[in-house]
Amino acid sequence: MLVFAFDRDWTVDVNPHPGHDAVPLEWVRHLAHETPHAVYAIGNQTLAEEAAIPGVVDIVGRHPDDWDEWLGEKQPDGRYEQFPLRRERLSLIADLHPDADGYVVVDDLDLSDVDAWEHYHAWEFVPAVERGEIHPNLPWVRDLMTDGGLPSSAGIMPANASMLSSFLDDHADAPGFELTYSDDGAERTQLCHDVSVHAVTLERPSAAPALQCTPLAPDSDQFTVPVDAIEMLSVVEPPPNLYTASAETPDEEATGLRRLADANPEAARISSILALLDREDNNRDRDREAVQALRRVAAVRPEDCTPAIPILRSLLERDELPARADVLATLRAIGDADPGAIAPLTDELVPYLQSNIVSVRREATRCIAAIAEEDPEDAVDAVPALATIVEDDADGLQYAVYALSRITREYPEEVKPVAETLGEVTLRDSLSDSVRLNATAGLGRVVGEYPSIAVDIVDDVATLFDADNPKLRNNAIGLIGDVAIVHTDVVEPYTEEITALLTVEDTYTRINASGALSRVAEDFPESVEHVTPTFVELLSDENPLVRENACWALGHLCARDATPALEDRARDDDNADVRTRASWALAQINE
Repeated sequence: MLVFAFDRDWTVDVNPHPGHDAVPLEWVRHLAHETPHAVYAIGNQTLAEEAAIPGVVDIVGRHPDDWDEWLGEKQPDGRYEQFPLRRERLSLIADLHPDADGYVVVDDLDLSDVDAWEHYHAWEFVPAVERGEIHPNLPWVRDLMTDGGLPSSAGIMPANASMLSSFLDDHADAPGFELTYSDDGAERTQLCHDVSVHAVTLERPSAAPALQCTPLAPDSDQFTVPVDAIEMLSVVEPPPNLYTASAETPDEEATGLRRLADANPEAARISSILALLDREDNNRDRDREAVQALRRVAAVRPEDCTPAIPILRSLLERDELPARADVLATLRAIGDADPGAIAPLTDELVPYLQSNIVSVRREATRCIAAIAEEDPEDAVDAVPALATIVEDDADGLQYAVYALSRITREYPEEVKPVAETLGEVTLRDSLSDSVRLNATAGLGRVVGEYPSIAVDIVDDVATLFDADNPKLRNNAIGLIGDVAIVHTDVVEPYTEEITALLTVEDTYTRINASGALSRVAEDFPESVEHVTPTFVELLSDENPLVRENACWALGHLCARDATPALEDRARDDDNADVRTRASWALAQINE
C-alpha cells in the first residue's frame, strides 16, 4: 500500500497551474475509493470535500491524545485556533501508516526535504504515473513511447556514468536503444543496435565518461557521446525492416541482418541471409556477417535452417573462410534438432576434428556427436580423429567420448583399436561423471565383444567399485563381468570386493555383480563357496536377472543347501528364464 497526500491549488485540475499539467480530480477519487492506497488532502481543505477524502482535521482526529496540541479550541466561526504546518501534517500521516510501502506527496510547494516522503509537483507526478513509476498497476499507466515514436519498456536520464552502467547491466538483453543527446547545442536522436559505457573513459580519470554506440543503420559508423550530453536513453525493439532499410550494398545488408539476428532472430528472413551467402563474389567480411546471422537464427529456429545445409557444405570446402566456427555451430544447431540432416556431411566435418582452432574443433566434434547419436554408421570414419581428441585431452573431449560411446552400440569392433584410450578416461577423476560414464559404457560394449582387451586394466577398473556415483560403479562391475566371460582367473582375485556389491540398493549393480561372480564360480568354486548363503538370499530378489544369476552361481557351486529354495524357484517363479535356470541348477546339484 502507498500513502498519497495531495495539495489542491496549482496541483489538482479544479485549480490548475496556468502553465503546467495538473492531477485530474478523478485520479484522486479513484486512488481513494477504488484502490487499497490511502489518500489525504493536506493543502486547501476544499479538496477533502471534492474528493471525499480525509483532511487535516481527520488526520489530527486520528491522534486523539494530541488534539489540543495541533488544533486547539474550535472557534465560533467553525475554525480551529491553529493548524499543523504542511510538513507536520505529513509526519502525522506517516505515523498513521508505519508499514506503508511508500509515501508520495504532490504539492506545488517543494516538500522533498520531509523524511520518508517522495515529493512531486503535479506536472512531474502525471507523467511519472503514466510511465508506471509510481505504481505499475494504476489504470493511467501508458505504453511508454520514445521521442522517436517507438514503444519503450524502460528509460533513463543518467546523472552519471555509474547510474548509466547500472541501467545497462539491468537491460543487457535489450534488443535496441533509442538515444537522445545534445550535440553542439542541437538535440539529436539515434536508434542504436548496441550501447556500452566506453571502457577507456572509465580507465582514464582525466577523460569524461562516454557512451559508445553502434547505430542500428548498417551504413553508419560507431560514435561516442559524453554521458553528461545524454538527455534520454530508452530500451526499444526496432521494427525488423529498419535494420536493412538504409543498406545500399550487400555488405551493409549482411551487417543489418546480423544485427537483426542478434536482437530478434525470430524476425530474420533466412532466405535473405542465404541469398547473400550464395553470391559468386566471395567477400570475406560479408560472408562472415551473413554466417553469424544464420548461426543466431539456427540457435532458435534450427528446423527452418535446413535449406542452408548445401550452402554451408560448400563454405566448408573453401580454402579460406573466416567464419568456420560459425558455419560448424550452425550445422551443430541443425543437427541437434535433426541429426540425420547433417549426417551426409561427415566427410566434410572429419578434417575439422583436427583443427588447431579450439572453437572449430569443438563445434565439429559436437556435430559428429549429434550424428553418432542417431546414425552411428555415418560416424564410424571419425573414430581415429575422435580418439586423438581424447588422447590429447583437447577441447571437445566430452563430445568425442560421447560419440565413441554411441558408435560402440552398433560397431564395437570399430572402436576396439582405441579401447585403451576409453579405459584411461574412465580412471580420470578430474573429468565429470557424465564423461566417465560414457567412457565406461562404451568400453563395456567393446569388452563385451572382446573381453581380452580389458585384461590389463582390470586392476584399475576395480578401483571404481566404491565410486560415489552408483552408475559409474555399476558400469565398472559390468565391465569386469564381461572380462569374466573368458578370463575368470583375472577377476577371481576380486571376489570379496564383488561380493560386497551383491546386496547394494542399486538393482543394476546387483545384476552385474551376481553375473560376474556366477562366472567366477564356474572355474573357481572354492573361491566363491562362502558366498552361497548370499546367493540363496538373492533367489528372492525382486529382479529376475539377479535371481537367474543366483541360480547360475548355485548350480556351479553344487550347493545342496540351496535345494529347497531352488525347487521353489523352479516351480513357482513368475519368470520362465528363472524357472529354467533353477531346474538346471538342481540338475547340477543332483549330478
